[in-house]
Amino acid sequence: MFLVHPHKRLLQIAVVLILSCASISLIQAQQPTREEMLKEAGRIVTQTERMQGEANKKAQAGGDRKAIAEALRATAETFEKAIELWRAAGDDVRLDAAIDELTRLYSVLGDYDRVVDRLTREADFWRVRGNSTNQIETLYLLGIRQMQMGRYAAAVETLEDVVKMCRSSQRHSLEANVLSLLADVYDRVQRAKEAEPLRARAKELWAIKEPETPVVPRKTPLATIPAQWVDLPGAPLAAEYRVVDGSNQAVLVNRSSKGVEGVMFGCVALEDNQKPRVLYRLIGMGLNHGGVRPGSFYQPFSALNGPLNRWTDEKMGCEGAAKMTLVEADFDDSTTWKAETVDWVVR
Repeated sequence: MFLVHPHKRLLQIAVVLILSCASISLIQAQQPTREEMLKEAGRIVTQTERMQGEANKKAQAGGDRKAIAEALRATAETFEKAIELWRAAGDDVRLDAAIDELTRLYSVLGDYDRVVDRLTREADFWRVRGNSTNQIETLYLLGIRQMQMGRYAAAVETLEDVVKMCRSSQRHSLEANVLSLLADVYDRVQRAKEAEPLRARAKELWAIKEPETPVVPRKTPLATIPAQWVDLPGAPLAAEYRVVDGSNQAVLVNRSSKGVEGVMFGCVALEDNQKPRVLYRLIGMGLNHGGVRPGSFYQPFSALNGPLNRWTDEKMGCEGAAKMTLVEADFDDSTTWKAETVDWVVR
């Protein structure tokens, strides 16, 4: 048996405490902030959705359609990760939207068990938090997914429970919607006689005016031409400021002699041959029934000054020295203008 000197014992305890504190500090330092979690969730979902879009394009061009299913599965896995980040960050709006999208992906893939498991767990999550509204709406979504996937008996059971929950919480408008859907499901399971009273009750509930929630008006900032924007020479549309609804706003004016039915915006870089090279696309806009006539305009700059998409707070823009511009325009005579065809001259 070895005896430890009291002073050495105290030294050992001090070392252990120092190491423990250092470990705790390291763990705390590694814990991401809310902003970092939101940024990462938005980044991984945006990146995966772009990959999914590329897979769809390749399949439409005659490629292997198995790539679409693989891209859908990869997107679903990414949403699973992002959902937990949004949950930890307390972003309930994106959390709800992501659950909707995730279960849509699972339903397209035919993975019924994952749909039920995810929505059941989400409903319980809201129940524990005491948010009955989100709990009911999540179970309503479960009923919708079950109907979409042809599980009518399960959909009936779920929707009947949701009707009871709506009734007890006086959610008249939502109850009417659920009753209408339940009536449709009844029709599919040969219970048409029971469906008609539900539709009648739904009409009664829709006629009830629920107390209106005061809406605080939001002042939308005026759209401006982004600092990165450049008008390419000969492009069919150019950025201008015009008076719209009594205020001076940034618009994209059709300066060509033809109607424009669709436009695509993106980021371009200057090549050695003085031609702009499209790096990637940002957003597109389309208008039917003649589109934008010569001299008229699109209003894309609110979106181009906004976030990349609904999954991120990051401002839309081009990286490095790249410029934001019109990269493609579809005319009403079925012809197309593309940025790669022009010479680059920055004015």
